[in-house]
Amino acid sequence: MGRQRYLNLARLAKLPGEELKAEWARRYSAPAPGLSPDLLRLGIGYKLQEVKLGGVSRGTRTLLRQVAARAGEGEKGKPLPRKLTPGTRLVRDWRGVGHTVIVLEDGFEYDGKHWKSLTAIAKAITGTPWNGPLFFGLTARKKKA
Repeated sequence: MGRQRYLNLARLAKLPGEELKAEWARRYSAPAPGLSPDLLRLGIGYKLQEVKLGGVSRGTRTLLRQVAARAGEGEKGKPLPRKLTPGTRLVRDWRGVGHTVIVLEDGFEYDGKHWKSLTAIAKAITGTPWNGPLFFGLTARKKKA
């Protein structure tokens, strides 16, 4: 049994699909979900960075606890606020292709271009009108009465 080569972000970018699934299973101790290779790479890359730089911040852990508690209580009130700070990455898998948007001070970056709204990006991805925050999972769809 040979030594496994050290995995870094550069090597991760070149891994084929089956190796990505095996690496996911090794790092998450669970089978890889049915995601695109791009999203599997992002998840594995996060784990690599988490080992080197540490996990999520205290504020993020608090927000996650609040969300979990609200879900357990079945609370349907106002959604928790989501602050999009510059540098935040929004990731969406659309028809098997991973799409990443970076929040900027004055808009968003997607596909190497500057965009003023998430709605314009969602339309560019899908070809149809979409509410951008809804498309990227920042808001919930309103239920009809």
